[in-house]
Amino acid sequence: MPRLGRLLCCGWRKKSQKDDGIYHPLLPDDERQAINDLLQFFRTSVDIGQPTEEQMRSLLYVSYSERVDLQRTAALCFAEISDRMRAEAKMEMVEALVSLLQVHDVEVQQASSLALSNLALKGPACNKRTIMQAGALRPLISLLNSSNEDVQCNACGCITTLATTEVNKRNVVEHGALRPLLQLARSQDPRVQRNAAGAILNITHIDTNRDEMVRSNALPVLLDLLKSPDRDVQYYTAAALSNIAVNEHHRAAIVAINNGSVLPDLLQLLTNSSNKVKSQACLALRNLASDDSNQEQIVQLGGLNHLLPLLHSQDQETCTAAVAAVRNISIHDGNAIHIVKGNFLPELATLLTRERWPEAQCHAAGTLRNLAAEKQTAALLQSGVVDTAMDLLDNSRCPDAVLAEATAALAILCASEDALTDIMARRGKPLCRALLVRAKDSQDAEVRYNCIGAIGHIAMDVSTHQVLLSCQPSLLQLLNGLMLQSEPAFVHLSLWVLQQLCKGGADTMQAVRISVVYQQLQKVAHGSEHRKEIVDLATSIINSLSVESQKSPSPTSPA
Repeated sequence: MPRLGRLLCCGWRKKSQKDDGIYHPLLPDDERQAINDLLQFFRTSVDIGQPTEEQMRSLLYVSYSERVDLQRTAALCFAEISDRMRAEAKMEMVEALVSLLQVHDVEVQQASSLALSNLALKGPACNKRTIMQAGALRPLISLLNSSNEDVQCNACGCITTLATTEVNKRNVVEHGALRPLLQLARSQDPRVQRNAAGAILNITHIDTNRDEMVRSNALPVLLDLLKSPDRDVQYYTAAALSNIAVNEHHRAAIVAINNGSVLPDLLQLLTNSSNKVKSQACLALRNLASDDSNQEQIVQLGGLNHLLPLLHSQDQETCTAAVAAVRNISIHDGNAIHIVKGNFLPELATLLTRERWPEAQCHAAGTLRNLAAEKQTAALLQSGVVDTAMDLLDNSRCPDAVLAEATAALAILCASEDALTDIMARRGKPLCRALLVRAKDSQDAEVRYNCIGAIGHIAMDVSTHQVLLSCQPSLLQLLNGLMLQSEPAFVHLSLWVLQQLCKGGADTMQAVRISVVYQQLQKVAHGSEHRKEIVDLATSIINSLSVESQKSPSPTSPA
């Protein structure tokens, strides 16, 4: 931008020949004084900050002048000041800029829109609120239709920055910005296209905005933008598509365009040199892979070959996004074998040990859970990933979200007779002890539930009963505590585990009868606060114990 001093002029003109050669000021005295004050300010100021009251009066006077040249001067002043000003912008300053936005002069529009964009982007967050309160949104949207690319770029950039709060995101769409933004997203000017794509991304964080985008036929525009050579545009577009794809109907609409070209286009971005582009492409694939058909198609298109190298990435966001996509892909029954054969298991085991990357850990454990459910037990056990998951139980630093997925996977594996035999042969008593500790001490309900579920499956094998009963903390005391809870799911689960124990021999049943859990079992069976299925199950267990007690000596007093 040219320096202000070269553009300001307090020149003189000859009024007419009848004035006998007498020259008069080009500007009235008050306007000339305002200009001189501004010139002096810029000549002497090294670091332009918040203008003084006197300087602001001069700026406001010039801003509201009817002369276009003075309006240009004011707009240029504001543009320079806003570039360096970090203090809160006062309402009078912003209102003057809003007034200048509406001047029908391209140079005024360029400078004033730049100034507002600077205030929003570089100033404190409260500037955004002031700009909106001053009524800047409508004239900014109007400027999106300008034929001047600098004006388009500045207006787009300002709207992008304003659309970072939920209220503003809604207002931007409600005031009709979407259609001109979509039009500018097709601009040949990379600056305009970049800013338009950024604005579109910001407004996709609101569900109603996403609905409006789909209705406004925004999806073909976004899919075209994926092919842009500009990395920022690629990033913004992939992120916008990821946001839109959280909705089931929107996913179908995205994939329906150009015979599903979005999937190969996103996969192509996984080879991009930019980590942020790869990360957002992975997240878009992850959301699209919430549907079975897309899970299958991504694998058919060779998506696993693109994702596997990203699990090696040293960039946390990229690696996490990639394993999140793999997790959703692993939901499909037919994909499990491809993931196993694609050498993903060693990588999942490595990610489970990444304590500083808890989200990646969580997705790796979630993938293990899905693979366990798809009967890939032999491969999982041979790869060592199950051992790594069991190690997490003894790690006091392991987040609950990771443990919830890992214990769910273990519970599924313990339900398999072959897997349980292998697991107990390797980890037997240490695993039972670790499950009991987590079931007793964890603050996370899902972790506790999964641990008790795994113990219940272990208890289905009579040969493990003595291992379970000899562990500390005591299994029977734990079950007693669960039956005291108000949550029916935990009461029912504890009864189910007891039922498995009652299928054991006389020693196991005797241990149950003389424990504290027996008295609580009777209270559940004869109480009125529990559902019928819980009461019936408790009664059935008592009957089983009673039958066995008739074959055995009378129990001693409860422990």
